[in-house]
Amino acid sequence: MKTYMALVLGATIGSSIRYLLYIFNFSAFGLPLSTIFVNILGSSLAGYYYGKFQNTAYIFIYLGIFGSLTTLSAFNLELFELLNNKYLFKAIIYFFLNIFLTFVFFYLFHIISIKLAN
Repeated sequence: MKTYMALVLGATIGSSIRYLLYIFNFSAFGLPLSTIFVNILGSSLAGYYYGKFQNTAYIFIYLGIFGSLTTLSAFNLELFELLNNKYLFKAIIYFFLNIFLTFVFFYLFHIISIKLAN
């Protein structure tokens, strides 16, 4: 029950942060940037803290906060809308930024955390 409550609390925090950023509705050149931003933020934090938590803390932070902060459901919806409106180039850029860039930030922040620990 303790791990379940950790998950629920973490998910509440992560989804609340995500919703606050959604309200601001950041966009540029017709691209919805709020989802990209939360995916970069969550990936950066996940990379930075990779391997530093176990058990209940892992469930609270990784599955709860990071899992509900970053999500592919909003990404898929926004990508579909771009494709459905025949914005193929914007859809490709949006896909690239969300998938490639978030992984790059995960990796960079993981390296940063290792360097700071030494």
